[in-house]
Amino acid sequence: MPSILLERHWALPSTDPKAVAHLARTVDIPPMVARFLYLRGLRSPEAAAAHLSPTLQSLSDPFRLADMEPAVDRLVRAVAAGEPVAVYGDYDADGVTATALVAGFLRNLGLPVRTYLPHRREEGYGLHLEPLRELAAAGVRLLVTVDCGIANPEEVAAAGELGMDVIVTDHHEPPPHLPRALAVINPKRPGCRFPFKHLAGVGVAFNLVRALRQRLHERGHWGGAPPPNLKAELDLVALGTLADVVPLLGDNRVLVRVGLEVLGATRRPGVRALMEVAGLSGTPTARDVAFRLVPRLNAAGRMDHAGAALDLLLAASAGEADPLARRLHELNQERQAEEAAILREALGLAAGQADRPALVLAGDGWNEGVVGIVASRLVDQLGKPVILLARRGGECRGSGRSPEGLDLFEALSRCAEGLTAFGGHTAAAGIRLPAAHLPAFTERFQAVVAATLEATGAAGRLVLDGPATVEELADPVFGRFFDLLAPFGPGYHEPLFLLRGFELQQKHVVGERHLKLRIGAPNPPGGALDLLAWGLGEKLSLPWDRMELACHACMNEWNGRRRLELRLKDARLPSTTDAA
Repeated sequence: MPSILLERHWALPSTDPKAVAHLARTVDIPPMVARFLYLRGLRSPEAAAAHLSPTLQSLSDPFRLADMEPAVDRLVRAVAAGEPVAVYGDYDADGVTATALVAGFLRNLGLPVRTYLPHRREEGYGLHLEPLRELAAAGVRLLVTVDCGIANPEEVAAAGELGMDVIVTDHHEPPPHLPRALAVINPKRPGCRFPFKHLAGVGVAFNLVRALRQRLHERGHWGGAPPPNLKAELDLVALGTLADVVPLLGDNRVLVRVGLEVLGATRRPGVRALMEVAGLSGTPTARDVAFRLVPRLNAAGRMDHAGAALDLLLAASAGEADPLARRLHELNQERQAEEAAILREALGLAAGQADRPALVLAGDGWNEGVVGIVASRLVDQLGKPVILLARRGGECRGSGRSPEGLDLFEALSRCAEGLTAFGGHTAAAGIRLPAAHLPAFTERFQAVVAATLEATGAAGRLVLDGPATVEELADPVFGRFFDLLAPFGPGYHEPLFLLRGFELQQKHVVGERHLKLRIGAPNPPGGALDLLAWGLGEKLSLPWDRMELACHACMNEWNGRRRLELRLKDARLPSTTDAA
């Protein structure tokens, strides 16, 4: 019997009880925390301990990235000769932060650096011939791409013919044949020995900067002075990594965990101004960054041109940064209005397709810079892959998003015939196709998704981490370990627990639309917790005292006080059995 909110069956994955107990005993952690780590693939005491205490020293060696040696050698020559360099990025927050990181570092080395970000609507993603010609005409002989380039073999070849050496840094899925560049740095390329494969674009760029700093230091570039401390750049790395849909495990976890601390004390004028307009102070959480900082950075490229976001991150003073941050804030408000309008229209289109395994929706007049975030919202609400397309002039352009359990890039690869272009990774992708091909593509994509979900058994399931009691969750010991488990994000979500056997102490509607429950242990003094159900105020009359709840645990900070609370994901009546 499906649940009453998401209409999905719940699954409690099996574990090895002896292995979980050994992990809890060896690392000295609560059994509930050990189970969570076990289910995230962290099954050895060494892996679990390293995960709970990430350090910069544990980052992978940047020189294990294929082609890092020739890339660094070429950059060292550029530094020695004072050559002009161009950094070509992307219009999203990952690409903008990567551009700011590399351009800023090279400028601090004394190089004249030009930057280029394409216009989302007028040019689209990736390298384009006209700006490459302009850069070559301006005397650029070394081009570094960030967060793009892997899917542009023709443009990379053209840049070479124009007299430029090209260093491609990218993290998107590589095509069968790599561009013929001086260096192609991508952890996902075949044969690359870099152990962590899921860096964001800014993460790949950061490794290029790490390797260049190391090589320059070995050659005495700074004399007797210490080399620049790259920890100060991790505010940009955390922003870009959290902006992109990459798993917060391994190297990404280290970069974000330390990067959040750097964000809290950043001296970068643009980031400080951005935090101010977002109403943030102190050390932000991953959720703060993802929902309050990243949307403002992305608003520039979604609504206008990403250059405003890049100018903000490279601003040298508060006087320069403050008006730029206010402009991004205004653009984000415009984005929110457009997003709400597209979401309403998309939900109307989706209403007649509830039985479809995936949605492909197109609209005239939709902003292609906004459809990706609307697709994310639909995935959250509907739990199925969604592709939203802006239809204009006989062409459809847009973005797709996918829940965990389905590789979106792989699914699109199996539907590639007839597409003008597509690219991305497991959970997010961009796509272009002729409007006339839309019906055939939709039919093929839905068939591929249906077959994949049937083969994996992921259709219609909500996977929980396991049962929990109010006593366990309200225990301060769990709260302390919860902080060590953070930050959470894609590929490493907050714990999702099955809660049953609680006492309902209060229930009421807050903010007109949201439901708030106060639940306690059945036997005092077992503690009590607040539970929030966003947008479910209309469900106040349901028999919540008899429900079983699927809840995310999360830490709430308000007026300097931090406390654990719960957020409702789903609910069901207790007669339902769990899938394995």
